[in-house]
Amino acid sequence: MAAKKKAANKKAAKKRGGGAKKRGGGAKKRGGGAKKKAAKKKAAPKKAAPKKAAPKKAAPKKAAPKKAGASGARPTTTIVQHVFIQATPLQVYDALVDPSVASTVIGGACKGAPTVGGAFTHWNDYIHGKHLELVRGERIVQEWATTEWPKGAAPSRLEISLAGTGGGTELTMTHSSVPTDQAEEYRQGWIDYYWTPMRAHFGG
Repeated sequence: MAAKKKAANKKAAKKRGGGAKKRGGGAKKRGGGAKKKAAKKKAAPKKAAPKKAAPKKAAPKKAAPKKAGASGARPTTTIVQHVFIQATPLQVYDALVDPSVASTVIGGACKGAPTVGGAFTHWNDYIHGKHLELVRGERIVQEWATTEWPKGAAPSRLEISLAGTGGGTELTMTHSSVPTDQAEEYRQGWIDYYWTPMRAHFGG
């Protein structure tokens, strides 16, 4: 009986030892699980990728300011001349407006209707324009240009006033809106191709 009890006690001790081993193994497993959890905890959270800045829109380019004298802003000049002609105001008027008289007095072919709104040409079509205002013997207003006029430029305005004085006519010419780069040429042209021939014709 005593031997049987001893054998039984040994078996019980083995079982307890085995249980302890199992519990130790379980502890190891729990330790491994704890290590895994710790490893998971230690893993740093992934940082969000920085957002790319939206590309800046290019500012619209400002239009460069137009230079004076460009396209429609051409500088102009006004020519003023005072002339005395030994003829009556009516004679001077007809020499400038009536094409048949003008062709004889100033030279060159002159054409057109001597009426308000009528077109005219002088000096073989070199000068062309339109009568804007006509008062015989007193006043002439014309739209005036030449074949050398700058492209796109508006016609000039020619105003001539006539006043009888001292047995002749005092003529005042105001020629406005003349392209500045051509003004000197036309200033001399009036003297050479109008006033000098008229004085020679009328003896003044």
